[in-house]
Amino acid sequence: MRILIADDETLVRYGLVSVLQDLLPQSTEIIEAGSGVELVEKIREYHPHIAFVDIKMPGMNGLEAIAEVQSFSPNTLWVILTGHADFSYAQAALKLGVEDFLLKPPDPDELKILLKKIRFRIREKRAAVNRKLESRISAVLGDTTSTQFDPFFQKPRYWQGALILWDSLLPDSEKVEIQHIYAVRLIEIIDDENEYSGTLVSMRDGRLLIVFATPVKGKTMDRVIEYWNEQFISLKSVARNIISRRISDTWLLTRVFNNVEELFNEVEKLNGMSALRYLHKPGELMKYSDIAGNYQLFAYLKIAGLLEELGRTWETGQEDDFHGIIHKLEDAINLIPEETTTVEAPGWFTQFVIPLSGTIPDSLANLIQRLHTDGHEIFGNRPKLELSSQPPISLVEKTIATINRRYREIIGIAQIAEELSVSPNYLSTIFKKEAGVSFTRYLTELRLDKSRELLKQPDANIGRIAHSLGYQSGRHFTRLFKDRFGTTPSQWIASVETDTRF
Repeated sequence: MRILIADDETLVRYGLVSVLQDLLPQSTEIIEAGSGVELVEKIREYHPHIAFVDIKMPGMNGLEAIAEVQSFSPNTLWVILTGHADFSYAQAALKLGVEDFLLKPPDPDELKILLKKIRFRIREKRAAVNRKLESRISAVLGDTTSTQFDPFFQKPRYWQGALILWDSLLPDSEKVEIQHIYAVRLIEIIDDENEYSGTLVSMRDGRLLIVFATPVKGKTMDRVIEYWNEQFISLKSVARNIISRRISDTWLLTRVFNNVEELFNEVEKLNGMSALRYLHKPGELMKYSDIAGNYQLFAYLKIAGLLEELGRTWETGQEDDFHGIIHKLEDAINLIPEETTTVEAPGWFTQFVIPLSGTIPDSLANLIQRLHTDGHEIFGNRPKLELSSQPPISLVEKTIATINRRYREIIGIAQIAEELSVSPNYLSTIFKKEAGVSFTRYLTELRLDKSRELLKQPDANIGRIAHSLGYQSGRHFTRLFKDRFGTTPSQWIASVETDTRF
């Protein structure tokens, strides 16, 4: 926590610092300001969680300083330091959203109660902001709105994301349960500790994505990069302690952007290169520069992609496809130098992707050779997962039934996968294979087909119809409608009315 004390009396500041140091953890950062002008400078630089501010200070009084910097530090909670005779300022202070008043000199017991109250308010306020961010990001990922049409995304902000990839040999039901606990805990930590807005959302393919955002005003990119880098390292460390040792979570970190579209574009790039974890730093935090800087060659992506595909064939029990991919890997292995992979990568693969008994492979070539020679045995020893008695098509049918029932909601494959006790990645794979289209495309086309029925109504309102189908932006709905049918909703209504008259 970061606290600022602004008072022109040195002894008052010293006394309050002493009491706070006794009440708060050693990690608490306390900043001092001796005037209103210095308060403004410190707020712009540090963006404290709490600011204790004296009203009467030379040059610029406390209320004037608060009014000037509130837009730079909207999440700071303000406490007025006051003497008995200063309550004439109370009404003006309340208009500024001041949290509370503290009499000088502060009583430790009163301060302890006040700090407890403020810490709760900080978390409550941050959580509310984060849920709004979550809703907006989810709407974009779910294709129910567009960054072009939501004013929230037009305001200058810094953005950064981390794509989370899971690998495990656990049954899907166990993975789903652990992932739920994992997600809930990460959200709690982000709400508790992150200085800026942050959230955890599900991608279209069910993968988890952490997004941090903060207004540009009053912050430098270097400071944001430094702070968020520390946050991601801390979050990754905590996350590692949440999950079972039989699960590996690799985090792919984007760069920091001041445009949300650039963030989403880089997330898509990372998603497309995510298989590279099979060759480099699996289970760790990897920056975009680690990936793009070292793995631009097509050969790396090809081999990593084949390894990922190999894992899916084992997961879904497709032995014939498995052997075909092995042959492709044998042909491709000579395209990259052996030192490309980390020493740990082959062993990690056998621990979290496809199990191999006996000696752990010490190289990529050795791994592929072992998979080739032991392939039949691997499938023979493959445990009968909970899904084995349930044909994949039944899961797809259940998914389609859920979509047909809930297409008006903001819904993604992650929620449905959790309800069916399977991994989102597995459900996404079999859905596209059996239905012939992706989950997102199926949902979008269903909504658009339903929209035409609603647009036939005499009192049809395009905006209301868009919202009733889960779209948060009427303009985004119009664009999707035109892409699908070659005409806008209003033009389509006019054509229907013309056909009816004739």
